[in-house]
Amino acid sequence: MNLIIRVTDKGNNFYIGSANEFEKKAQKLFFDTNAFVELSSNPFNEIFDKVVQLLGALRQKDLIRKWQYEEMMPDRTKCELAHLYFNPETHKDGIPV
Repeated sequence: MNLIIRVTDKGNNFYIGSANEFEKKAQKLFFDTNAFVELSSNPFNEIFDKVVQLLGALRQKDLIRKWQYEEMMPDRTKCELAHLYFNPETHKDGIPV
């Protein structure tokens, strides 16, 4: 049996449970909400480049000030795509994710 350990949604507790059960709960959430799409490729570089180009265009047209441009300019070494992770809600019946 493969186990999974997660910090719970509320409190300073840990959830230890079956990895298969956790996967089933995640799949159910995906199906029920239809709010998530699994990506087949990593769009990070394309998104990053578009942001940089847009900021450059705004600055060139003098629509933002230099300090705004510098503050909004992302640092490629510190940026990452959002991650999907679940914290089990142990305070609810059935421990949903």
